[in-house]
Amino acid sequence: MGRIVDYNLTEELEHGIYVSCLARELARDLALSESVVRQLQIAGMLHDIGKLRLTNYLYGNEKIASPLVIEEMKYVRMHPMLSYEILRERNYSGFILESVRYHHEDYDGSGFPGNLVGEEIPLGARIIRVCDVFAALTSDRPYRKRFEIGEAISLMIDEINHFDMRVFLAFERVVHQVGTRYHVRLADSDADLVRRYQVDEGFLSAMADFYQGAS
Repeated sequence: MGRIVDYNLTEELEHGIYVSCLARELARDLALSESVVRQLQIAGMLHDIGKLRLTNYLYGNEKIASPLVIEEMKYVRMHPMLSYEILRERNYSGFILESVRYHHEDYDGSGFPGNLVGEEIPLGARIIRVCDVFAALTSDRPYRKRFEIGEAISLMIDEINHFDMRVFLAFERVVHQVGTRYHVRLADSDADLVRRYQVDEGFLSAMADFYQGAS
């Protein structure tokens, strides 16, 4: 079996798989139902899919290797709503839609797009928020090297008001168990990816097709 994604989708899929796997483990630690676990896997995989449309809008087909400049940030802040709209058009569940739409909300009300506070933020979004931040910090970026686990957790503690404390403490337990083993480098074959990261083959293929259709 050959690779299922084109090169230009690799980075987004890697991040999506990473967040999806972390969200799965965190949801299980929180004793959520397997139905919710499954929906969080999907939300984690697709939470940033709106960035594909943003990339085309901002940069055309060029690959940018530097951080976004300040005047572009207003467009980046659009991606949760773009992701939400893409998924709503395809009739994803309300739980998935809310988890994706609000995954950049902060517990203290400083996030976006709605400046929601505390438990106004849907639980799925609070879970994706923690996993997304950790996955970003422990991944290489064009403008910096990834942080080690301890460094990433320390940085998150410095901004602890952004997170639901119950979710964050559960996440700390999960990270100490799994480390960064879900830090994905896409394999040469789908079968190896499925084996190494416990990602269901049909789910992964469907997500790759979805990304390709949305870009």
